[in-house]
Amino acid sequence: MRKILSALLVLTLFAGIASAEGIKVGILSKLNMSQEEYSDFISTGRKAGAWNFFSSKPQEPISFVFYDTLQAMQLALNAGEIQEAALPEVVAEYVMNVTGAYKISGIAKTRPAYLAFGFKAGNDPELLRKFNDAILSMKQDGTLAVLQAKFIYDAGIGEPETVEFRKFDNVDKKITVAVTGDLPPIDYVTADGKAAGFNTAVIAEIGKRLQVNIELLQIMSSARASAVVSGRADTVFWIQGHRNVPKDSDIPEGLELSEPYYEWNEYLYIVPVR
Repeated sequence: MRKILSALLVLTLFAGIASAEGIKVGILSKLNMSQEEYSDFISTGRKAGAWNFFSSKPQEPISFVFYDTLQAMQLALNAGEIQEAALPEVVAEYVMNVTGAYKISGIAKTRPAYLAFGFKAGNDPELLRKFNDAILSMKQDGTLAVLQAKFIYDAGIGEPETVEFRKFDNVDKKITVAVTGDLPPIDYVTADGKAAGFNTAVIAEIGKRLQVNIELLQIMSSARASAVVSGRADTVFWIQGHRNVPKDSDIPEGLELSEPYYEWNEYLYIVPVR
């Protein structure tokens, strides 16, 4: 464990609002680790000196609270049930820009976390291979970089741009992709049910390259693994924590991941503007 923790680069956290019990930080749920286990994992790293904290205030104990949706986390933050929320940098920036209600309280720098597709282990190796080939070719020909710029870095502050899926006539093959639609601008489902954001653009491009029809299945975050393992979906958009966190913390047994198609190395801690 110490070896894993020592590989982290730097975690910088400003203790925005502290209490006698320390700081409660909201984070999106891990499927294979309880919030108590995750909090202990982070605490162990702090005590072992695996990362450094730079703050003008004394260090405080930190406990993490899991949330299945971004909306639930925001409500808890606004109500004072948690003092901070930790989000992938592009998601935090989106939330701050759109609402104007939050500001940065700290930055956690880690080795990369990444986006990938989750598949039922051993169920369809050929489909996984095709996805990996498509992702690699999109990296090589610059398509992924173009989609990242359009849907993430150059996106405006409004609702993420919707994406249309190409329809292939006389094609029996259909791929069902599970999506939470709750992590703008990475992925999002509008109030009228239209898919939007970067993930949607990526799967639309993969569908075009494989010449298959794509169908989205909106699910709760906690149902990501079960949707694939049960066969309701062929694959699911997946976020894997940085590679220094134990691999099984968020990859349940029976699931395997594709090649990553987007990485980041910062989590922003946000607090309400008072």
